[in-house]
Amino acid sequence: MFFKREKKMKKENETMTNAVFGELEFIDCAWEGDSVSSLFGEEKTIGLYVYADEDEKTIEEQQEEVYLNYLRNRPEIEEVVRKVIFREFKLPDDFDLSSRFRASSIIVTCDGNCGISIVDNTYEMGHNRFKFVIETEPEYEFTDSEEYYLETK
Repeated sequence: MFFKREKKMKKENETMTNAVFGELEFIDCAWEGDSVSSLFGEEKTIGLYVYADEDEKTIEEQQEEVYLNYLRNRPEIEEVVRKVIFREFKLPDDFDLSSRFRASSIIVTCDGNCGISIVDNTYEMGHNRFKFVIETEPEYEFTDSEEYYLETK
């Protein structure tokens, strides 16, 4: 004899359109959307993560300001990031960064820091690739999601 079970309904994530960040969807503890980067050559769409309190889900003015600063200064920030990668990974000046690295997302933290998450395709550990984050605010600090921190100064 079979009993009829109720089908579980997939919970829809909350969405919104923000004047600065655009269309966003709240997943776990971050508003997720799209941004752009031309860090390693042509301009590409990458992820955007704006972290927020799980209960309030509020995007703060400071987060908007830091992201706008990133957008306004993106060419200069990307040049600094490239220089840091060359220096920290001791790469020759003619090395094609796009053959090894790719920008995966822009991260805006609750406390108003902004960073670029970068994947290094040469570091494979199982299914994970080595990732690091270069903070764009306020002093271009190179940090990471896999415990690796560098400074862009």
